[in-house]
Amino acid sequence: MRIPGNHPDSAPLTITQLIRQWQGGDSGARERLLELTYEQIRMIARCAIRAHRGATLSATELAHEALMRLLGEDPTWADRRHFYNVVAQATRQVLVDSARRRLRDKRGGGIALLSLSAADEVSINEDETLIRVNEAIERLGKRTARCAQVIQLAYFVGLERAEIAATLEISIPTADRDLRFGRAWLKRELQP
Repeated sequence: MRIPGNHPDSAPLTITQLIRQWQGGDSGARERLLELTYEQIRMIARCAIRAHRGATLSATELAHEALMRLLGEDPTWADRRHFYNVVAQATRQVLVDSARRRLRDKRGGGIALLSLSAADEVSINEDETLIRVNEAIERLGKRTARCAQVIQLAYFVGLERAEIAATLEISIPTADRDLRFGRAWLKRELQP
């Protein structure tokens, strides 16, 4: 996946400039920003859907819901990089909220009772895993924000290490270190 602004022919300042114009009261800048970033936001949503087989939303629905959340807030983003990190976070939150809704709807509705020995063999379903990973990433973010961003971009957006490095404007070795640390930290946090 290619994040806009990471290609030599693209103009990363364009997104930053549109954000600043929108912040300055130019309502047309908001529309131009959406036109410029919409396909990339849909690509982020497609990657997130592929990474989470249990998701019941389409990529378009996920992108639209994430955009609705973003547009419902004041544009406080500092630049293009910050904007795409917020998009990834909004996408993650939509997926998590959707998983929570599905779990809530399942509770008590025709669930067969299992003996304790049979329950031990039942694996955690995708929705529960998604919620647990989200909570663990939030805890990781309190410890090291950049590492949480790296894991979020890898797990919820599906970016590769070079794409993560370009998005966060860090070196590939730094992205690798953060990925190793974040994955090890999540593994420890998610153990029963």
